[in-house]
Amino acid sequence: MRICKTCIMDESDTTITFDEDGICCYCKNFHSEILPNWHTDERGYSLLMKNAEKIKSDGKKRDFDCIIGLSGGVDSSYMLHKLMTNYELRPLVFHVDGGWNSEESVNNINVLVDKLGLDLYTEVINWNEMRDFQLAMFKSGVPHIDIPQDMAFIGTLYKFASRHNIKYIFNGGNISTECVLMPLEILYWGTDMRQVKDILNKF
Repeated sequence: MRICKTCIMDESDTTITFDEDGICCYCKNFHSEILPNWHTDERGYSLLMKNAEKIKSDGKKRDFDCIIGLSGGVDSSYMLHKLMTNYELRPLVFHVDGGWNSEESVNNINVLVDKLGLDLYTEVINWNEMRDFQLAMFKSGVPHIDIPQDMAFIGTLYKFASRHNIKYIFNGGNISTECVLMPLEILYWGTDMRQVKDILNKF
């Protein structure tokens, strides 16, 4: 079986392609699409500061100039800290309780909100609906079983943004580990509502 010369991807992914040097399409995509936009130096900081100034200017007459969802995990916690301390933004901070909060995440949220002097808006998802949705995803056998929580989080984020007339949304992610294209044979699009509705109807 052919294996990429620079990563572990191989022909078990039937859509993979290799160049003449044996480098796979996923590595090629990283170097052509992701790495050129990944600025961890002064250039990236300057760009962030420029964007932050625009967000602050647009939000002068509003209670909040942006919105961020806080899970209590590393990505959103770090981002909230940076928004407040480096860029002096005034975010609406919200948390979605999908029924799976850990003690550690709840503690992280409380510490951050308290230390930064923020108010926390919380939305509690209907547990019966969430449980039924998640059980359906488990029974279907699809790999992307976290779709119910993702949908709840994003849906709530847009609801809060609309309610408070906020147009800047910050979403936490890790470009070093979460930006590589995944084969659709391994991880399918969670936004395919035709598939989601079919799963709910069957299970």
